[in-house]
Amino acid sequence: MEKKDLKKLTRSELLEMLLDRSKEVEHLRKRLDEAEKHISALEREVETAGGINAAVETLNNSTQKIERFASQLTLAYSNLSRK
Repeated sequence: MEKKDLKKLTRSELLEMLLDRSKEVEHLRKRLDEAEKHISALEREVETAGGINAAVETLNNSTQKIERFASQLTLAYSNLSRK
């Protein structure tokens, strides 16, 4: 609206416009709050996933060490059996 048009508006029309804007701002604030909660939940999931990935990596490393040790035991047993 141009300035000329604003001057033609009545006080009640201006108040109605202000009320509409206030409602829109409140709606946007609620959506922002919801988005922030969603982001926080996603951040917690990422942190948890990072912890799970670290645990899986540790478990894989341990499994590999156990497999190598088992191979060494098998080889040692095989050598003892031959004697």
